[in-house]
Amino acid sequence: MLRPPGVRIERVIDQPRGLGLVETGVPCFFGLCERGPVSEPVRIAGVAEFHEHFGLLDVGSYLAAAIDGFFLNGGRHCYVVRIAHLFERARGEIATKASARLRDADKQNTLLLSAASEGMWANNVRVSVQHVESPVQTFISVDARVGDSAVTVKSTHGIARGTLVRIHDEEAAAYRVITNVDGRVISWAEREPLDRPFKSASPTLIEPVGFDLIVETHRAREIFRGVNLSRQSPQFIERVVNGTSRMITVTSLDPPSPLPNSFPAVISDVRLEGGTDGLFTVVAEDFIGADLGPGNRYGLAAIADSDEIDLLVLPDLPWCLKNSAGFRSPKDMEIVQQAVVSLCEQRRDRVAILDFPPDTQPVGAQQWRRLFDSSFAAFYYPWVIPSTGNAPIPPCGHVAGVVARCDVAQGVFRAPANEVLNGVVDLALFLQPHDLTALNNDGVNGLQVFAQRGIRIWGARTTSTDPQNRYVNVRRTVSTLARTIHAGLQWVVFEPNAPELWATIERDVRVLLESLWRKGWFRGATMDEAFFVLCDERNNTAETRDAGQIVLEIGLSPLRPAEFVTIRLTQEVDVLAREDGA
Repeated sequence: MLRPPGVRIERVIDQPRGLGLVETGVPCFFGLCERGPVSEPVRIAGVAEFHEHFGLLDVGSYLAAAIDGFFLNGGRHCYVVRIAHLFERARGEIATKASARLRDADKQNTLLLSAASEGMWANNVRVSVQHVESPVQTFISVDARVGDSAVTVKSTHGIARGTLVRIHDEEAAAYRVITNVDGRVISWAEREPLDRPFKSASPTLIEPVGFDLIVETHRAREIFRGVNLSRQSPQFIERVVNGTSRMITVTSLDPPSPLPNSFPAVISDVRLEGGTDGLFTVVAEDFIGADLGPGNRYGLAAIADSDEIDLLVLPDLPWCLKNSAGFRSPKDMEIVQQAVVSLCEQRRDRVAILDFPPDTQPVGAQQWRRLFDSSFAAFYYPWVIPSTGNAPIPPCGHVAGVVARCDVAQGVFRAPANEVLNGVVDLALFLQPHDLTALNNDGVNGLQVFAQRGIRIWGARTTSTDPQNRYVNVRRTVSTLARTIHAGLQWVVFEPNAPELWATIERDVRVLLESLWRKGWFRGATMDEAFFVLCDERNNTAETRDAGQIVLEIGLSPLRPAEFVTIRLTQEVDVLAREDGA
């Protein structure tokens, strides 16, 4: 349709933006590792990837088995934070990085090689340096005179700004760092002019200069070809190696020797030295950590910026209680668990899956659980015997996998109970019915063996004494909705705080809750019975608006698990029999 020029208004219906549920069933495991970054969360999508990043300790720690149990039971991905004793307190070995210093042809220190992470693993890392001929060569096409700081070449292939080149004929050579490439003209700093002429007919060759660095262990090998010590070069060794190598980081020591004399001398299979694990001296503070700002966070504080994690798991706490000189009594384990629960309560978006100390009997489990009163934590008992070994391990990793499995199959509203524990062949202790009763009444989730049905989780309780927050699925339902709404309403910030905005927020949240109600997340035959959403002038007063706040109130009727199913049998006595006996 043809129209004359002008301004026209088209009215459109403002559609709800929609709030998508955040991902759930994503745990963070804290524990001891052979190698890998300390106090840095690493996303892991499988057991093989875990071993690739963190190796495998041979001291009997539980982290690797817990990770295996997580993925066996349906976990999709998780985060791992390596714990080690990094800071000296009184006495005891701290975790350190193995290292080696390389010298140049003038016997000056030129490179510091450090292991990528702390641990004895790096004492087996071997490094070699080789000086090789460059595969790239070109010729000058115009004679170069004394005092020149540029030459014209036939091809600039393989030569870029920052490349260290060797200019040579049959009689002499000069080394320069290229500062500019313009067509077929390459130039270097004017303060370094040529001190002799080079003839194009000689011929005069120009080639990049570097060396090869080889890093290897008995199971991995890395080769960095053509690196150099020019900080402007794209092949500068720090730029090429650091962040790429899984085994080392490199620091140039800027030796006084001129290039290329400052290159490390040729060496073969020189080992890094001085790496220590800091395993048997781990203390409670290493788990609790400290938040000293971005890039300087340790222990639990390492996940301060992570919004994806909604489960916390610490399978190596019991191991430290048994093996670390830094854990002097069960009180140290309790202190760490209390810190974990406090973190969950502060964030209100994650739940801790906790374990009991080694060899805890049912009465001891009840007593230990009474040290806690929070809906953001849950205990599981007893320890399990995995299919990969004969020694009992804490069940937390397997339970986390079941939680993730239930989240995928149905949702967080489904209690992670009456579910089979895959990868478990037996329990460390068989619980009698009266043990299960006592433990369940005290908020401890029992694990039980059922004939023909396998080993199952037989409980879904938190450690809270508040009836409203008694169940794991209720707590996680509320937390998941809070995370979803928080993430989905970020667009609201700096919008005009007016009734139109309140109505939009209320509508978007109501659409989300209605869709979840239809999927069975809440109790109630109608939406009014299942939830309510309020965001209008009743709770957004002049005072809240002046403070720059928007108040959104949500009420939910979450589903609770049917823990106790009562079957009543009534038998009618035969009427005739009663009459005969009368």
